[in-house]
Amino acid sequence: MSGLTATFRRAAAIALPRQHIFLLSHMRAYTSLFGHILGSNPEICGYYEMHIGYHSWKSLVRQKLLYFRDDPVKPGARYMFDKVLHNDHDTALGVLDMARCHVIFALREPRLVVPSILKLYARVDPGHEFNSEAFATRYYIERVEELARLARGMRRPYFYMDAEALKQDAGRCLPQLGEWLELATPLSPHYELQSHSLRERDGDSSERMQAGTITKDRSDYEDFVPDAQDMAHATDTFERVRQQLIDGSQARSLLGN
Repeated sequence: MSGLTATFRRAAAIALPRQHIFLLSHMRAYTSLFGHILGSNPEICGYYEMHIGYHSWKSLVRQKLLYFRDDPVKPGARYMFDKVLHNDHDTALGVLDMARCHVIFALREPRLVVPSILKLYARVDPGHEFNSEAFATRYYIERVEELARLARGMRRPYFYMDAEALKQDAGRCLPQLGEWLELATPLSPHYELQSHSLRERDGDSSERMQAGTITKDRSDYEDFVPDAQDMAHATDTFERVRQQLIDGSQARSLLGN
């Protein structure tokens, strides 16, 4: 009987219209931490990167089909969450402008992102192109430019956050975000560990991630000496796009403000 009940709940969860939260960002911007925090809220289903594109309303149905195939239904949840971190996973403006979709942009500066990518891939996939500083920097620049393009094209309001604000100023960042999403249950800095987000492909399997709470420790990349020209290009892109996203946002959470 319990199996039939679970099957019925999944079918109902897929058929039920839901609102959708999209985090549009790039790798190594604390997006796994962000997913854990949102996914631990009783109003939100979803916590890991699903690695799919969103081309039309049909993609929103596909998201539910894929998610509820392996993950349980939360009674009373009204949001689905996913993060999109790569240009290969196309996100159509027609989807982002749907009334049911809520978009959050997040950026982290390249002097921290690029060495973090290199450190990650040296450990998990030494043969991958992301072990090249030039490739990692190009990914960052192209991804940030794509985020700028999406923000310029959107007609609906969006939320912008500095990725570091989530780590260093959670006491302000989480309430600001929860208020914008109109959550009845506040977002908490403490989160539940969940299977998919601890897989290398889907999230962050580090010991830091397994702490179950936000920590304010900072990554140390003082020994990283970047290519000066590439890093200058990436930094200029970050600063320009960050200001654009701030100016166009309905609400925001900024580090130090």
